[in-house]
Amino acid sequence: MRLLSRLFGSRWSLYIVRNGNELVYAMHENSVVRIAGYVMGYFANGARPVTPWSLHLNFNKSHQSFDLGPEHFSADGENVSKLLLETIQAIDQKWQQPGSEPVFIEASSKKQLKISQRIDDRDLQGAIDRLKQPREPTFYSVMDTVFGRSRA
Repeated sequence: MRLLSRLFGSRWSLYIVRNGNELVYAMHENSVVRIAGYVMGYFANGARPVTPWSLHLNFNKSHQSFDLGPEHFSADGENVSKLLLETIQAIDQKWQQPGSEPVFIEASSKKQLKISQRIDDRDLQGAIDRLKQPREPTFYSVMDTVFGRSRA
């Protein structure tokens, strides 16, 4: 499945955009519901991306996209809404695709980034040393920035 996605591209993408038109990061995956699962918790309690950020779901086969907002998720951020499913269905009748691990990239360099930073308990000193070094952004650190959350 990963080989086919690389050859033909992923079905859906999450675009992380700055200032309305500057694509900064993208997550690619065939399963649009899987993409939604990565972001839904950020929209809990009506939260929205902070200025200058916005999130867009893009159906790559026809290049149709729409802005994501809290109305697309349950108030607790644990489920997708009927509105999101209806919007997806209107764009992609075959939207119920199996998923795999998404690909997260920095748009300008096309560099693949990690979804999260995993710390190995067996190498505690190495983990401490790595924390002192500048780190590449991860999907979750980017989302924290997009929603104005500081990383503790």
